[in-house]
Amino acid sequence: MAARHRSQASTPADASGVAWAGDLIRLEIALWDRVDTRLQRSHELSLAFFEPLLLISRAPRGSMRVGDLAGALRITVGGTSKLVDRIERAGLIAREPDPDDRRASRVSLTASGKRKLTVAVKSYEAEVSSILEGALSSQERQRMRDYVSRLLTSIDQGRRT
Repeated sequence: MAARHRSQASTPADASGVAWAGDLIRLEIALWDRVDTRLQRSHELSLAFFEPLLLISRAPRGSMRVGDLAGALRITVGGTSKLVDRIERAGLIAREPDPDDRRASRVSLTASGKRKLTVAVKSYEAEVSSILEGALSSQERQRMRDYVSRLLTSIDQGRRT
């Protein structure tokens, strides 16, 4: 309630979106913490590992170039490469040369990674649902998803110009 009240105060910073953006960042941190805790407790899998596994599993060829994974995660290629190294050491992904570009590598899920992701997705969905369904109607959740998608698209387009 305090966060809602604070966001509604009329100050110059609020008019520019500073308070709203701060609330959004704090929401992301709170969501991350809740989902990460659930995944760690239920599957010994961090959210930092879950997100790349999910993205790789949804890739058209069942694998992704490390650079493409970096873009999808919105982190640097160097950071992604280090993350990929850690996930690979855990036995959840395998790195292989990219047949289309010898300088690049592709990552795909191992059998162990597929199994872990399959069960973890259910916990992830349950935790997010417990948070969102308690606060937002079905229509509000869909609108929020649309808003977030539009904002991310706008940010992506701004990077290209």
